[in-house]
Amino acid sequence: MIKKKTIVKLACATMLMNTGMTIIPSFISTSQVQASTTSVAAKALGIDVASYQSADLSAHAKAGSQFAIVKVSEGTSYRNPKGASQIKSAIANDMMPMGYHFATFSSNASLAKKEAQYAISSAKALGLPKGSYLACDYETGQGNIITNGKSVTAKAILAFMDEIKAAGYQPLLYASSSVLQNNINTPSIVKKYPNSLWVAAYAISGRVDKPNFKYFPSMDGVAIWQYTDNWKGMSTDGNVAILPLSISGAAVSQAPTNPNTKHTGTVMYKAYVYKQNGERTGDSYKAYSSITYYGGKTKLKNGKSAIRVGENRYVLASNVLGNSRTFKQDAEVYQGDGSLNSSWKTYKKGSPVKTYGPKHSINDEDYYRVGKDAYVKAEVFK
Repeated sequence: MIKKKTIVKLACATMLMNTGMTIIPSFISTSQVQASTTSVAAKALGIDVASYQSADLSAHAKAGSQFAIVKVSEGTSYRNPKGASQIKSAIANDMMPMGYHFATFSSNASLAKKEAQYAISSAKALGLPKGSYLACDYETGQGNIITNGKSVTAKAILAFMDEIKAAGYQPLLYASSSVLQNNINTPSIVKKYPNSLWVAAYAISGRVDKPNFKYFPSMDGVAIWQYTDNWKGMSTDGNVAILPLSISGAAVSQAPTNPNTKHTGTVMYKAYVYKQNGERTGDSYKAYSSITYYGGKTKLKNGKSAIRVGENRYVLASNVLGNSRTFKQDAEVYQGDGSLNSSWKTYKKGSPVKTYGPKHSINDEDYYRVGKDAYVKAEVFK
């Protein structure tokens, strides 16, 4: 993967996404996760490599990498000369292999299909197992124009992803959080392929050993987060799986939400308990308390979005999962008394973020909560 020029550095209150929903994780060290060539658990660390990295990935495996995303192709004529060796080395070192193709089709759907077909033939030729993840790397470079419009660009990307799926691989879309926010109709991608995003966003420059989820780029549909371009000082991109990923079985990007799947999250704003008919009970969860909920979002009869926490017991989804918003200008983060929160960095214009609960009044001004004792002024949002 070429060096990204569109990576943005983000600070976010939300910590992790699981089946399109945000939860706060406790980081699991790599020693706690069993290595496998066919699957990885959520929070597993991985790398992505191209021809300028070594064909031998054993050093990365020893450093804790559990998956390797190998560049297979670019455009309709370039094939990674080290690709076969890198995929073989990943498998030999108990890493799950994946692949990616560097797109040059801009917003041309017809060309996108041709590039997808070349990516598929390259993946097969290089030995990427059938059923593996195969991503469309969409960014500026090599003549790829990303500014032709969100909708037409998304249609071209979907044309690429459709070809990948039809060939028996699992489609992903790689881009920086900035490109996903500003240059692609990303909701249309996620609607067709839920949890298909591989997003790049770096909190800091230089060596980074493990992800700091305080800086997770908050958006729906993320399967993998690329959080550094210098993992453990090895000059290799570092990634973390946000969801369990597997070559065998149904693709994560196509997996339906199980209504009984258990999730753990954090209540970010005092949450009252409701019945399915919308009636509020006398129970509530305190802010910042842990909560267990089941399945995904659902609608109460009063039309409010909620998550189920027990038998006929629901809390409003916005208090736990948050609401997605975008900054229209740079924004400072404040504490509950109205003073600046020095532990939070300034949000940049165009950055996405999750806010929790309704507007919160501080010194007669409206704010939204973005984290524990962390608020931004309501006026800074689009």
